[in-house]
Amino acid sequence: MEYRLGNSNRIKSKGETSSICCPNCNVQGSFGVFSNFERRLAAVPLLLDLNTVYFAVCPNCASVFAVEENAAELFLKGNNNAITSDDFTNLKNFK
Repeated sequence: MEYRLGNSNRIKSKGETSSICCPNCNVQGSFGVFSNFERRLAAVPLLLDLNTVYFAVCPNCASVFAVEENAAELFLKGNNNAITSDDFTNLKNFK
């Protein structure tokens, strides 16, 4: 199965969370948080719509979860407790 984590080749590390219990393996750990860009053609007046996609990786089982944008923005402002397992969403299959 393939998943889309943005369509840019510039994946950037944004740091590590405080300890979170993984929804997949149930092990506590500090998840790595990453970002990428999702570029899409948009309606006029914009020709290119650029969104930031955030995702977290479990340090134990390497499961990847999309992260809610609001929680990711708080995390980027220095709040390491902003991202919890409640902010994780499963990735959509890439078609």
